[in-house]
Amino acid sequence: MGEPYSDRRYDQKDFDASSSDLFSESSRRERDHTPAEYSGSEEADSRRYMHGRAPSHPTDKGGRRDALGILLRLAEALEMDEGGAGAAEAGNALDSYYADDHYGDEKMRQYDPDLLNSFDSNPKRHLNYAARYSRSESLVDEEDAMLSYEALPWNSDLEGGHDPFWESEDAPAPGVIGTGENGEIKRFKRQTRMNWTGAITMLIYFGVLCFYLYIRVSKTMDLGQYLWYGIIVLVVEIMGASTTLLYGVNLILHPVYQPLPKDESGKPMVTLTYHVRVLVPCYKESLEILARTCSAALDAVLPEGCTRSVYLCDDGGDVTKRKWVQSKAAEKGCSIFYVSGRKRAPGEMNGKSANLNNCLKMIYPGDRAIPPNEMVAIFDADQVANKDFYLKTLPLFDAGDDVGMVLSPQAFYNLNQRADIFNHSNIHFWEYAQHGYDAIGFISCTGTNFLIRANAFKQAGWSPEYTLTEDYMLGMVLKQQKWHCRYVEEYLAVGEAPEQVRNCFQQRSRWCKGHFQIVLSRHHSPLMIRGLSPFMRIMYCSGVWSYIVGAITTPLFIIIPLLTIWAGIFPIVISWWAALALTIYYIAQSMVLNYSKKWWHPEALWFANISNMILWFTYVKGAFRALTGKFGAGITFKTTIKGAGKLLDSVIGDLWMPLLCFILSAVSLGVGIHKLVNGASVVTTLTISVVWIVYSMIPPYLLIHYTWIGRGTTLQFMCRVAFVLSFVTSICAMLLLWAVYPKDYDFGSATKAGLDFYEAQMVGTLPTNLSSDVSYRGNAFVYEGTTAQLGFTDLSGGWCTGNEVGCVKMTQPTAMVTAFLAWSLLAFPTGYSKSDNTAEAEQAVRWGAEYLLKLFMPTVGSTYAGGATIIYQVGNWSLESQYWGTYEPLTAATMPRPAYNITTAVGASDLAGSMAAAFAASALVFQQSDPTFATQLTTAATDLYGTATAPLASYTAGFTYSCTSIFAKDLVGAGSNVSTADLCVSPQDYDGGSALVAYNSTSFYDDLLWGSAWLYLLTGETTYMTDVNTYYSAHLANEATMDAELITDWDNLFWASNVLLANITGDSASSGSFHQATQAFLKQWVCGSGGIVTYSNKGRAFNPSAPTLGDSLNTAFISAVYANIQSTQISSDIAFKLTCFSRSQVRYVLGDAGRSLVSGWGHKPPTHVQDKEAACPASGSCGLAQLNSTSSNDRTLPGGMVTFALFSDDFVDDRTLNSSRVGIVNNVGFTASAAGMNQASGTWEQCLQGYGEFTKNRICDGSW
Repeated sequence: MGEPYSDRRYDQKDFDASSSDLFSESSRRERDHTPAEYSGSEEADSRRYMHGRAPSHPTDKGGRRDALGILLRLAEALEMDEGGAGAAEAGNALDSYYADDHYGDEKMRQYDPDLLNSFDSNPKRHLNYAARYSRSESLVDEEDAMLSYEALPWNSDLEGGHDPFWESEDAPAPGVIGTGENGEIKRFKRQTRMNWTGAITMLIYFGVLCFYLYIRVSKTMDLGQYLWYGIIVLVVEIMGASTTLLYGVNLILHPVYQPLPKDESGKPMVTLTYHVRVLVPCYKESLEILARTCSAALDAVLPEGCTRSVYLCDDGGDVTKRKWVQSKAAEKGCSIFYVSGRKRAPGEMNGKSANLNNCLKMIYPGDRAIPPNEMVAIFDADQVANKDFYLKTLPLFDAGDDVGMVLSPQAFYNLNQRADIFNHSNIHFWEYAQHGYDAIGFISCTGTNFLIRANAFKQAGWSPEYTLTEDYMLGMVLKQQKWHCRYVEEYLAVGEAPEQVRNCFQQRSRWCKGHFQIVLSRHHSPLMIRGLSPFMRIMYCSGVWSYIVGAITTPLFIIIPLLTIWAGIFPIVISWWAALALTIYYIAQSMVLNYSKKWWHPEALWFANISNMILWFTYVKGAFRALTGKFGAGITFKTTIKGAGKLLDSVIGDLWMPLLCFILSAVSLGVGIHKLVNGASVVTTLTISVVWIVYSMIPPYLLIHYTWIGRGTTLQFMCRVAFVLSFVTSICAMLLLWAVYPKDYDFGSATKAGLDFYEAQMVGTLPTNLSSDVSYRGNAFVYEGTTAQLGFTDLSGGWCTGNEVGCVKMTQPTAMVTAFLAWSLLAFPTGYSKSDNTAEAEQAVRWGAEYLLKLFMPTVGSTYAGGATIIYQVGNWSLESQYWGTYEPLTAATMPRPAYNITTAVGASDLAGSMAAAFAASALVFQQSDPTFATQLTTAATDLYGTATAPLASYTAGFTYSCTSIFAKDLVGAGSNVSTADLCVSPQDYDGGSALVAYNSTSFYDDLLWGSAWLYLLTGETTYMTDVNTYYSAHLANEATMDAELITDWDNLFWASNVLLANITGDSASSGSFHQATQAFLKQWVCGSGGIVTYSNKGRAFNPSAPTLGDSLNTAFISAVYANIQSTQISSDIAFKLTCFSRSQVRYVLGDAGRSLVSGWGHKPPTHVQDKEAACPASGSCGLAQLNSTSSNDRTLPGGMVTFALFSDDFVDDRTLNSSRVGIVNNVGFTASAAGMNQASGTWEQCLQGYGEFTKNRICDGSW
């Protein structure tokens, strides 16, 4: 970087004097518009031309000949109209638009997309004068083509053919050369101003990003075994956010552009008389393309006093092009030269750079500095300069001697901006990124349409030949050497974009590989070289980083919804927090990525995203090539063929991946829609994935349309449709997050509600510490404890059984409920304690057990040698069914409460076994907290169990009729297969209002099995295990037909006994049969196999043999218990899936059904449940009219789960319907399961994982 050199003071006057000799001739010709005069003979002039120098010719400034690419192409397109009216109008418009007064317009000029779209790209119609030189055998001289055509040095026009100072040792080394007085360097001072809109947008985005990442980490990563998947997606999201931040940096500042100084005519002026060396590299491009480019470079207007030379650098040695240059120079007298004949090095990396450097080293030989007025302009072969290109670029160098480069954006005549699926227009780069780069001083050279100070170019080592992306490297080297760059925000040249799919992919692959080459290089990486600030190192790595992110994020974006459908896994926990974070992040990111200065730019910016989704596999391949080819050492440069030399369509190699993605997405979309239509139980992520797939299919479809259907009107129409569809699907996805995200349920609160329900069903003298939710309840049926019946002095207490029998107290259901509540306390102590529900749960168990203790006594004497007498019912069902009112006002006179008994001597094995189990389970609960009560319960259990087997019989065996289904009457006539023999008879047919018609017992070995198992767990005595084996075998031999119906309730305890015994025996040799039976049972419930259990659309497991919600929740409870067993016969995966089954059923009743099915709890809870205490008003009369009323219950019954014994998700809240009934048996599974879920680890979102089309459920595929 040269400071003013001391040996010879460089004075502006000296420069002006020397430059007057150097440029006087050409400047005079430019001003006077006179032909060039040459000294010497015609032969000498010919030799000069053959060596690359031709007489210069002035630009025809006074004429109307317009070389602007856009307008030239429009004029030629209009020629096809053969002199129509449109041609005349276009000619007038062109002359008017490009009148001289437009040169002073500092505002960025946009080319009109419609103007470009109307241009005919047929090369045969371009430049008729160039067509005369089309390749033919008569013009091709093979021997002549082998000659070398060289450019003469820059100072060859000086006297003596050189400038002694610039070739002497006193000349400075390449670097910044001062042009001020005394050789002082005029430093460029970059001016900026805050872009408040962009800065605020970025501030919002950054804040939202921090919030989003916090929510993602803290609220959405509880994915269980799929946590690895969530981490990968989160990391990729962070990568994507980093590119948004890097892009957003460019939105914070505006560069301040100072008005260009102008002369009296309004034309921009310069302080130095610049000489511009225009280099046009070519290889196989057609002459038609090159003729346009060279002619425009020659015809563009220069600032006063400046000159130019154009060099056609032909690496192809095309004689036709040379002859055209000869003709052009001879015909016009232009300063245009043909340079060719260089020898290409083996394994050449970058042919374009080598071609340019071949010419540049001829023009600027040696290693000394070059005068600061020497400029080099680079135009790719297809880039046609506007008439005012130099007027808008050269004056910017006057801002400082250290301004080394001036860039301008690129435009393409053959581009339909409304169908730009490859994003050739690159609006977000040219009008947003480069705008910001100019403000922060980042040099991002783009390879064409730029001017560079020759001295800076030489100091940078000319155009880098060691990389495919010489422009990227050149900008970085200039920045490293402290040169500055200016950016002209105006489209000053127009070129030809590649159209063939193969060319498009090849071009982007080259860009990608070139960036990787540099970043991975030990010698040229921005991470390694000196002279760059940390911020600039990041910026120069941002290109590679964007390729890496694009190559990872896009395929992952495509894969995620496919994995959801086929593998059933999703990378985040969808919840309220996720919906909130994703929504505001989407809005904030859209604000950044769609930040626009013009109303039509969002569509152009959208094409950038479409392009990345089309080209991602190209980036993957490019990165792979760079990484595996010794950091790109084996990669060679391939030009992008355009014009008449376009490649034939050879697209399979580029399209197979987009085609595969499109086909897989289409098939997955069909499968996803099919699953939704057919009632998938997991709709949250599936619904989002279906919409997601629609979005991801848009880019490959547009590519397919572009390749095989059409690129004109139909593609433009489909792009417009796709643009709208993209935003619609994005918005739909956000709305779906809010609409279908799984609700969070408070299982602790649900457990509390279930326990409150049991307090609401208490009768007798109530405890003083009842929940406030049942404050409307008071003492009822206290007289049951003061009236002796059947030898029992106190039958008060207990619960109203509920359901169809109302407040009749049935003993066997009470025993089952007490045992299940005790079991849940033993299995899920944390489930109760974490919500402070333990005391209330223990009180419920105590209330049930204490009541049961009142219901049996020795039949003879004080011992049980003669058996036991047991009360199996208290209350008259006939009277109960006719009464609709509260119980507190009733007396023995108004509502008699008879007791019904049975003796074990005539057979009550089922009743005694169930009660013994309840006592034993309750004793285990109170062993630590109340040992005295536990001892009492233990004694009761052993005494009663001892009477249960003499004889072995059911206590309901003496009754004429037996019902196998509580709701048989309801099912008949409703399409049921229940036969007449299954009908329940009227309760009046039984003795004095007995309710055994509703709660009869159909088996007893299962009850004895249940009792002996609990006694073994309580006492550890082996005799009880012997009984377990005996009764287990007896049940299978005599009662197994009922097992096939998969029922767990007060009458069917075989499956519950298996779970209990599997827990008791653990991994012992005797445990195998219990595990096997339990797993077979649960498999049919979880998987819906066996033809019995089916699932509703919203996930309810329904068993027609046991149709109530209570039966389903009983299974959910024992499934949760089994999942909690520590055994090698239950893998963690199986335990997790069983817990998920239980969780699904609890969630169903809490709200996943679309509403709560638990009174007093959740969203839209039932308000018309059949509960007399809740339905009747606090004051006033109540009767059957209240039962039939459509009004809501006067009081809220807490925690009552309705029976809802229908295969439907549409609950009708009608008090007159059986589905609105509640009862203690129906509620116990819900209460116990809620406690289990409150203790269980994992989340429902984890449960939603793994239910894909190809995913094997280890429970359902038979492999536990």
